[in-house]
Amino acid sequence: MSAETRVAAVVVDHDSAPEIYGCLRALASSDEPVRVVVVDNASTDGSPDRIAAEHPGVALVRSPRNLGFGGGVNLGAREADEPYLLLMNPDATPEPAAIGRLVDLLERTPRAAAAGPLVLNPDGSIQPSKRAFPSLWHSALHGLVGPFWTSNPGTRAYILADAPMDEPVRVGWLSASAVLLRRSAFDEVGGFDEDFFFFVEDVDLCRRLVDAGWEMWFEPRARVVHTWGGSWTKRPLRHLWMHHRNLFRYVTKHRRGAWVLAYPAIVAGLALRFVMLVLRWVVARNAVPSHRSGVGRGQGDREDSG
Repeated sequence: MSAETRVAAVVVDHDSAPEIYGCLRALASSDEPVRVVVVDNASTDGSPDRIAAEHPGVALVRSPRNLGFGGGVNLGAREADEPYLLLMNPDATPEPAAIGRLVDLLERTPRAAAAGPLVLNPDGSIQPSKRAFPSLWHSALHGLVGPFWTSNPGTRAYILADAPMDEPVRVGWLSASAVLLRRSAFDEVGGFDEDFFFFVEDVDLCRRLVDAGWEMWFEPRARVVHTWGGSWTKRPLRHLWMHHRNLFRYVTKHRRGAWVLAYPAIVAGLALRFVMLVLRWVVARNAVPSHRSGVGRGQGDREDSG
């Protein structure tokens, strides 16, 4: 770690060309100096060779197999010793001042383990990247009604729709599409749980951090543009299934006690939601956005995991 560098950015690449090149250029233009680590998860699109040729200052870690998002981040984190870890999707581009504002928040908030920026679509509309840990009722409303009625009370409570957008606010969890982590907190809980492989690993990490006494903060004055152009859209139904499976994995890991009695209902609800989304995708071909539209989620390319 150089004397002036406080942040190591870990970008997980899996066939993320051409989006990742814009991400790397934006990181190089940050007002806050950043050391960049790219973990390539066995890409076949030539992106790691181009990164090595065009970005010699980037630390490129080549994995011979696909480790998933969490596994890729854990590998990249072992290559860095900076006190802050920035996770950035390969199709996300931070504004020049964004990273510094996230660092400032963690510097002045000792119990903050993570700071998340305001994440925007290219047209300027807001991607929901901050969340509450929902109650069973809010989970049911968001999961079963949310895909068709986005402003229902459960979804609004879950995405913290009424939270301030002009000052930092404490939240439940943050999307890993763009988030700054305190390295000591990340190490304390053992990093990402690689059993999740892809989807919901960010919810799980934040849950473990909160359970350990840390806080999650949202900083809307730090802005990141996220284009949603991920490799997952090449096999959308497989990834949709993986998402729902990992939601139940999260429930069985973190919701014990009386929650066990609700497991059958949760399984039924997740199965129903999965079927509804598949049918909607088959009929309208727009519930899971197409790769051609430039909207999707690849490894490390997530709008949210709920």
